[in-house]
Amino acid sequence: MKQPCAGNETFRMFDLTPNGVIVLSPDYTVLFWNTCMSEWTGIKPEQIEGTNLIERYPTLNDPSVLTRIAQLFEGGPAVLFSPSFHPHLIPCSLPNGNLRAQKMSFIPMNYNNGIYALVFVEDVSDLTNQVKAYREMKKIAERQLEEIKKAQNAIYLTNKKLNLLNSITRHDIMNKLTVLIGYLELSRDREQKDPELAQYLEHEIDAAEAIKDQIQFTRFYQDIGVKSAIWQDLSGTIRTAIISLDMRGIAIKIDLPEIEIFADPLLQKVFYNLVDNSLQHGETITRVCFSCTEGPAGLFLTYEDNGIGVPVEVKEKIFRHEFFRHTGFGLFLSREILAITHLSICENGIPGQGARFEITVPTGMYRFRG
Repeated sequence: MKQPCAGNETFRMFDLTPNGVIVLSPDYTVLFWNTCMSEWTGIKPEQIEGTNLIERYPTLNDPSVLTRIAQLFEGGPAVLFSPSFHPHLIPCSLPNGNLRAQKMSFIPMNYNNGIYALVFVEDVSDLTNQVKAYREMKKIAERQLEEIKKAQNAIYLTNKKLNLLNSITRHDIMNKLTVLIGYLELSRDREQKDPELAQYLEHEIDAAEAIKDQIQFTRFYQDIGVKSAIWQDLSGTIRTAIISLDMRGIAIKIDLPEIEIFADPLLQKVFYNLVDNSLQHGETITRVCFSCTEGPAGLFLTYEDNGIGVPVEVKEKIFRHEFFRHTGFGLFLSREILAITHLSICENGIPGQGARFEITVPTGMYRFRG
């Protein structure tokens, strides 16, 4: 039965809030029902004030809900009902017909010589939908990640098997080539009297040696990209790379800040190949230098020597596979290793004044330490 509701004028200031506000007496009589609640439910204040809220909304009569509210009237703390477990205690429809997801707070309030409940009803529908969408996207991403991991594992195992097969095959072919080259050498020693036959044997030995070089190349090439790229100390990697080279009479300058490069673990071979290339083809080389500058496009790492330099017509050719007879596979492999993490290399020195190789490291692929 509807009861008179003296004092509801006291709470009219809550009509200005964008959230629902209800005031309840200890017997669950509605003393105040603000404008927002009217808009959400379609129930006017005069239709519900003075009536029992539990009777109006049986969803509140659940023991797990009602027990907690009752404790508030007995001097207990505030009670919060989350949208995850109790999203529709007072069902309110959105314009599209869906129910609003609610967060309800029952706060004890001293009023009229007793403890009353000030109830805040917040519409968290957008947030709830966002959370649901996020969780759904997370599940999808986790499933996709799991599939990617499975695919990566399958690729890893396949590569491992192929590399093993390549290694075995390469070993067998190399053994056969060694025997063949040995017999060809013996044949050359015994056929010195026949110049034409000796010439044929020379060509055969050259061909066998070329095959041997190509097979040796596959051993290095199959390792590129097998292991994940890692951050590597630039100066330390350079020093480790050239430690096995004969640098007697060569001045070495590493003028670099404390910096790390994100690259394939074979980055060390790049610097080895650059210095080794200078030693083999620089002729007049007496010094080498590593330095760097930073620009809008990223980091520019420069390697220079003071040798005879690289002729203009072969500056790009030296990085090609088919040019290996002049430079070895080193520079071709170096470009391939760098490309794994989008690093690039070119030669832009002045012929006659030394070689100058410039490695471009994009932004995000390097970082300063300290």
